[in-house]
Amino acid sequence: MAGGVGTFKATGTYSYATGDMFCGTVDIIGKPAGRGILYYLESGECDVGVFDSKLRQTGEGVRYTKDRDVAYRLIDGELEGGAIDLQEALRIMELEETPTIRTRESIPNPTSYDPARHKQTKAYYVYRQLAGLPLNESAYGPSPY
Repeated sequence: MAGGVGTFKATGTYSYATGDMFCGTVDIIGKPAGRGILYYLESGECDVGVFDSKLRQTGEGVRYTKDRDVAYRLIDGELEGGAIDLQEALRIMELEETPTIRTRESIPNPTSYDPARHKQTKAYYVYRQLAGLPLNESAYGPSPY
């Protein structure tokens, strides 16, 4: 196998027991392995950059505050200087828009099993199958992360 073990890359999410979540390039076992966004659940901040499997950020990156109204430049995971313009932060990280806000307050409380919701979701996938449409699209729309 050319390139050896660990050369497979995909886009996905990896959630930690602390509630922190990485969204971006992951390796074959699903751990961070490249460019992505690391959301900190408790503080609400997020870092955008290139990460390894131990969540060490390498090179240039950007940290956004909880409300996404201020951004800071990161170099190898450390703050470098003061706040930077939001448009500059988008340009540095080649983003189209600021990352989605993800805090403990923004995550809805889990609900128990709902038979009506189950029936509606099942009908959605049956319809897609009968129409010859792909079944890998969520009934709840695209993930904001």
